[in-house]
Amino acid sequence: MAMIKLDSGKLLNLSAVSYISNTEMLAYFRQPVITNENSFQTAKCFGISVTEADIERIASETTPEGVTDDEQ
Repeated sequence: MAMIKLDSGKLLNLSAVSYISNTEMLAYFRQPVITNENSFQTAKCFGISVTEADIERIASETTPEGVTDDEQ
């Protein structure tokens, strides 16, 4: 996958992204944050802030060609 340059100037590796929340405006990474090393509990995933334009660029990069949201 390609790297996407975000509006913040940071580069985002799309293969490291688990999901993108358009309500929280965060791109969450696959690697969770380990909060207790003894039991490997994960309380949260970490993410990076994204803008509406970033989400549109990511969607255009990851959506297969020929797929639309238009009803046929």
